[in-house]
Amino acid sequence: MKKIIALAAALLSVSSFALSANDSWDTIKAEVAADYDLSLSGTTVFVGRPVSSFDVCLDGDQFVTTREFPIYEIVKVGKTHPEADEDGYASVIVGYEILSFPTTYTSYKQVCNSQDKNCKRVAYTVNQDLVKNVSVKEVVRRNVGKNDRTIEKTLFKKEYVIPACN
Repeated sequence: MKKIIALAAALLSVSSFALSANDSWDTIKAEVAADYDLSLSGTTVFVGRPVSSFDVCLDGDQFVTTREFPIYEIVKVGKTHPEADEDGYASVIVGYEILSFPTTYTSYKQVCNSQDKNCKRVAYTVNQDLVKNVSVKEVVRRNVGKNDRTIEKTLFKKEYVIPACN
């Protein structure tokens, strides 16, 4: 009888809540935020800077952020300032703004000839996904020290459709 009670207590002490692809995005995001060993990957979209796809909506052919993001300016603060770099400059928040960026845009890359280092700038088109294939991952092992390496396993993948702006 004691073994049955001990087994029941052990089962109740283990979290009975396990995430799955059937859970809502609100539930998944809350669990990931609450558990240091859980993470989301594959959520990034570009709106002038990389942001989470959970922070944008779709307005026509533009991504628009659903919250304001900080605007930074680099200012000289002196080398003794606690946030200064080695030259005495720091990034300071000077305001906030809603970001927007097209879902399809042109970017550039340097293509160089390896023999004479002759480089040219080549344009290419970037088509951002409107549906993100998000992976929910769990840390299996975390090494601390000289060979710092984290090993993760994918629990599941789930599609996230970027919603239209209201």
